[in-house]
Amino acid sequence: MEKYHKSDICPIEKENERNENYEADNPQIDTERTRNNFHLVRHYESYTEYINQRLKENNLKPRKDAVFMCSFVIGSDGEFFKELNETEEWKFFYDATEYFASKYGRENIISAVVHKDETNPHLHLNLIPLSGNRLCAKDLFCPKNLRALQTELYDKVGKKYGLERGKEGSQAKHLSTAEFKAKKIIEQAEGIKEEVKEYAGALKAAYNGEFPKNKNKLKEQVIALVAENKDLNRRLEISMKETLQYANENRDLRKDNERKTQGYRIAAKLQKENPREFDMIVYGKPIGKNLDGFFASVLSMFTPEVTSKSKRLKEIEEEIEDERDRQNRLNGNYYSK
Repeated sequence: MEKYHKSDICPIEKENERNENYEADNPQIDTERTRNNFHLVRHYESYTEYINQRLKENNLKPRKDAVFMCSFVIGSDGEFFKELNETEEWKFFYDATEYFASKYGRENIISAVVHKDETNPHLHLNLIPLSGNRLCAKDLFCPKNLRALQTELYDKVGKKYGLERGKEGSQAKHLSTAEFKAKKIIEQAEGIKEEVKEYAGALKAAYNGEFPKNKNKLKEQVIALVAENKDLNRRLEISMKETLQYANENRDLRKDNERKTQGYRIAAKLQKENPREFDMIVYGKPIGKNLDGFFASVLSMFTPEVTSKSKRLKEIEEEIEDERDRQNRLNGNYYSK
């Protein structure tokens, strides 16, 4: 069980209520399985909003350093969940949630969410420590009451599912949520280390052309080769994505540079051949009253000899004339030729 002050609640909510886009620091979280997480209690409000609502209903204005939320993690080891089908697993977590609801009030449960995207399924149950119209986490969950809670939870839930009650009065250190997760990560890493060691020899033998007649040893080689091929494909895919990204960025940069270069050439030509209009464009306001002069300045860049030899320049000249007529009509200066 963990106790949280008001300022600590938001990050807990983000982790508990995560979706597939959650950026996890915990390597045990498999975001591809996050969609399998499910709720037994959920409110539309955020954790903080729901807590404030309950405090308002009870006319409470607690101190800022008060404990606003207590969180419990309920679960077991992998062997336990292997024996349960999906319905039995749901019923186990449902029974645990109902125990807390009956003991501490359903209205005080902020959230009850089951995570199935980590090593073993487990329930995160968050509740407001309200009792007797006051916040009292210290009294509700003192060491004596916590021992009683563990015994009751075992009697009402754990026993039905064949679980064993931890030894009462044990001097074994109780791990915090963070410590528990760290322990699981280490165990997982050790398991991977042994698995890699097991298949490393088989992979080396396959490279040397040594194929055992023993079916189990041959199976190890196949698994090792498939695993390595999968890893190579994954790294190739990442490399291709990065290459494509750099290529796209380079292409966009090149296009931008080409546009800028073309703009510089036009500006330099205009400044050289018609400095007065260039100054008007750069330092004045060519749009509006000076729009006609602006079009003239652009046309002045091209001599009749040049425009007569270029079809596209003729088209540009015609387009500018059309645009000048349109602007004159809009400004009320249009007259028939």
